[in-house]
Amino acid sequence: MFKTTNIDHVAVNTNDMEATVQFYCCILGMKIARTMRTPSGGRHYNVEIGGGNAFAFFETDADLTTTSNQYLNHFAIPVATEAEFDEALQLLKDNGVEVTDVIERHWGKTFYFSDPNGIRLQIEIQTKEDERDPMGDPDPVPSAAKFMK
Repeated sequence: MFKTTNIDHVAVNTNDMEATVQFYCCILGMKIARTMRTPSGGRHYNVEIGGGNAFAFFETDADLTTTSNQYLNHFAIPVATEAEFDEALQLLKDNGVEVTDVIERHWGKTFYFSDPNGIRLQIEIQTKEDERDPMGDPDPVPSAAKFMK
C-alpha cells in the first residue's frame, strides 16, 4: 500500500485575496510560495504554513456563508516555543484580531481566532507529553483499530 508523505496543500476559498495575503503574510508572517491564475482566470495563491505544507487560496465571488465547499471546523497551527506562542497571541491582538482566551490542555495550551474569510484557526504549543490513549474512544467505529498506525 502507498504511504503519503504530508499534506501538500489545503484548498480554501476567499472573497478577498488582498485581505487574505495581508492576514497570513503580514500578520502571521507566512510567505507566498506561488501565485497563479486558474484556467478561468481566478487568482490562486499558495501560502507556506510550515512543514512542507501550504494553504492554497482560490479567489471566488461565491457567497462563502452559504457554500458547502467552505465548511470545516478549524486549522491547527503548532508553534515550537512558548515565546512564539506568546508572540503570536500578542501580534494578533495588536492587529485587532479577536482571539479566544488561552485554553490550558493536558498536553499544552492553545487559542483560536478567525481569518478574514471566517476560517477558524488555532495556534497551539505542546508543553507536556501527550499521554492520551490513541484509541481513547470507548466506543470506536469498527474499522478504527484496523487503520491505527
